[in-house]
Amino acid sequence: SVDDGIASILTALDEAGLDDNTIIIYLSDNGLTLGDHRFGAAKNCPYEACVKVPFIVYAPGYYQPRVDSHLVANIDLAPTIAEWAGVTPPDSVDGMSMVPLLKNPSAEWRDGVLFEHWPTEEGGGSMIPQFYSIRTAEWKYTEYDTGEVELYDLANDPYELQNLAGKKNYREIQADLAARLQEL
Repeated sequence: SVDDGIASILTALDEAGLDDNTIIIYLSDNGLTLGDHRFGAAKNCPYEACVKVPFIVYAPGYYQPRVDSHLVANIDLAPTIAEWAGVTPPDSVDGMSMVPLLKNPSAEWRDGVLFEHWPTEEGGGSMIPQFYSIRTAEWKYTEYDTGEVELYDLANDPYELQNLAGKKNYREIQADLAARLQEL
């Protein structure tokens, strides 16, 4: 049904003559676990099932189609749309315009992104303690308000099954990520 809806929008844009001057952003608001890490249906966890979401920029004639692994986040939407519209967002707006990255996959870009969770009063979000995480291309480091920490080598453990926090061989990377997390 989503494909049908998008097809209807693209057809309407074509019929109105707006298809060459329209950029479409398709994005989910969250991922969802379905049993991952012992969570039933949860969307507030620090694991890849919750934080990785579909994200498509459809801009025929503007950018070459590709799959891109750069770390972008919803905070990058407002600066990107502002640049397309020719306006400057206020300094209080977080995020970076993705326009340079969309034009050139080799453009300078961030190498880490912050995500965080504050518990809700009820529902699935209430089961997960408050946390702060930093995600890089290869690592994820999470600190919970309970004092627990998690460190995952995403290159070698993409399902986040082996917590490396506190392990001797990973102290340096853990310390580096903890410092970067505090900066963010």
